[in-house]
Amino acid sequence: MVEDRSECSAELVSPAKLNLYLDVLEKRADGYHSVLGLFQTISLYDTISVEVCREGFFLESNVDLPKNNTIKKTYEVFKEETGLEFGLKVKLEKRIPMGSGLGGGSSNAATILRYLGKLFDVPFEKLLEMAIRVGSDVPFFLYGGTAVVKGKGELVEKLKDITGYSVNLFVPNIHSSTREMYSFLTPDTYGKGPDNLKELHRAYLKRDYDKIRKLSYNVFEKIFLERYPGVLRDLEGFGEGSILRMMTGSGSTFFALYPSSTGKYSFVGGV
Repeated sequence: MVEDRSECSAELVSPAKLNLYLDVLEKRADGYHSVLGLFQTISLYDTISVEVCREGFFLESNVDLPKNNTIKKTYEVFKEETGLEFGLKVKLEKRIPMGSGLGGGSSNAATILRYLGKLFDVPFEKLLEMAIRVGSDVPFFLYGGTAVVKGKGELVEKLKDITGYSVNLFVPNIHSSTREMYSFLTPDTYGKGPDNLKELHRAYLKRDYDKIRKLSYNVFEKIFLERYPGVLRDLEGFGEGSILRMMTGSGSTFFALYPSSTGKYSFVGGV
């Protein structure tokens, strides 16, 4: 079976995501945090060239990647879980800024997982199990589009995709460490958001901009701006005329939301 696929190759796209809502509910006994979020993919993409070969793992990129990067981890987990023996050559063209809260590494992992799953006929449910092992945001990216995300990221409820919106992005020259930002959370910061994600989703579908502003939330935004006050000054003027301006993920990117194609990047649906 592997020999029949040893010369397969493809050109793939790997989208960024926004957190239209992100709250942390508690710290779990396993050390992870329970999150509650409304996630959305957008038309900012990394591109990935992938080729299955007989043996070995080879990764080339236009940026320096950690030795234990998500693409390598995905390849290793996939082989371990399936028992298949094959090699992989990957060329990654990175456009999603690293450490920006846009989920680039997790998206890359899900893109590779989805490709390998299709190539080797692995059920989606099995891919989800692998995604959880690779990283917290990876399960969401297997779906893409619009989804509610709970737990440590492994619980994904796909919703009707939100369309007709676009965003501009402001990416400070700051690499925001997810681990560090979570370390600043305290019990009195948990569960402070409006906690009405389905209503927020309906507000997007109905284009109820007042309700979008009222129900949107990111627990990390205040913490981030307190730690990096200069960013607030840099944000002056960003997002004028937009529905909403807020941070995504644990930083450092801020997005301005528009009810049309005014912004550079549009909301995109799942795959």
